[in-house]
Amino acid sequence: MGTKIAIVNVKEYDSIQDAIVAAIQLVEDSFKFNILDCKNILLKPNLLRATKDACTQPEFVDGTLAYLKQKKIPKETINIGDSPGQINTFASKIAQKVGIYDVVEREGINFIDFEREVPVKVKIEGALRFKECYISKPVIDCDLLIDLPKLKTHGEATITGAIKNYWGIIPGGLKAKTHLLGKTADQFGEVLADNYSWVVKNKPNRLIVYDLHTIMQGAMGPVSGRMKNWNLVLAGTDELALDTVALEIGKYKGLQYVPHLKNAYERGLGIGDLNEIEIVGIPLEEAKKMTPKFKVPGRRMTKLATSITGGIVYRITKRIPTLIKKKCAQCGQCSEICPAMAIEFKKNEYPRFNRDVCISCLCCMEICPQEAIKAKKRGFFGLFHKY
Repeated sequence: MGTKIAIVNVKEYDSIQDAIVAAIQLVEDSFKFNILDCKNILLKPNLLRATKDACTQPEFVDGTLAYLKQKKIPKETINIGDSPGQINTFASKIAQKVGIYDVVEREGINFIDFEREVPVKVKIEGALRFKECYISKPVIDCDLLIDLPKLKTHGEATITGAIKNYWGIIPGGLKAKTHLLGKTADQFGEVLADNYSWVVKNKPNRLIVYDLHTIMQGAMGPVSGRMKNWNLVLAGTDELALDTVALEIGKYKGLQYVPHLKNAYERGLGIGDLNEIEIVGIPLEEAKKMTPKFKVPGRRMTKLATSITGGIVYRITKRIPTLIKKKCAQCGQCSEICPAMAIEFKKNEYPRFNRDVCISCLCCMEICPQEAIKAKKRGFFGLFHKY
């Protein structure tokens, strides 16, 4: 079957926007849809939190819109929206703080806060864990879904990229609650693959413009990890293939060690074999030479857990949230977002973490506006935890 992916070196163009237009043009002959027939186009950026490094860059919205403008797509048919991890924050507020809203207003397109729309309850056929869910109505209504992910490490999912970015199609606090369906890394990988399977089966018209210009790595991803310039843009129509190529560029074997990618590949939800991926633009080997190794935390222990002792090593190495009191503003957002209700909060006091019921989803770390929560390995005492 195969698929085509463009790899573009940003340094060969006058701007990131020009590089994005070029990347999309390189793969447009592989589109399984006629973009001129699409009357409801939705751009789905990553607007996790009001921290610029944690979100899709404004240039990726700008570049994608520039391509659509070249194709003479009416701006009235183009929408952009997302649902952040924080319960009390709308995506539009985050977009304003990271610069995306400036692009939206300049280009005259419509921004949609997914939480302001009544979500649609759907059943996910063939799901392993996530059998029923609520999908944001703008996603249901669109006839072309444009995914604008950014490559980052992730405390629970190992990496977040093209597939993981669809977690945002679930509105508001409902995302956090679904962590209860996947209390281990492998189980949560199945949940993410279930969610992605709904996209594959119900949104066949998709385009992905992938930010490998600046990537986030290290233990503090996906919020405040270390930033690295890779100076690359990827474009294509198969999210699994794009995630696979992105990690290959970073010299990380994603299919083997990233649970949701492994699960998606085993279920036939995309192309995960490099031999079935046609690379256009710069060659894959050239891209690999351009970039440093993608540093994902805990890879050695993940290998050990997978190949030798599994659950025991998982319990010891699984990361738990810990509080940095000098940064904590005592706002209580961590308690509000916790799906397992493992964080007790009283006004004017520091939050208290209940280790016995914590499922280590690290939602609290992701949404903390002060970056006052960090993750550490549970160590020997993890053997006595339920999860």
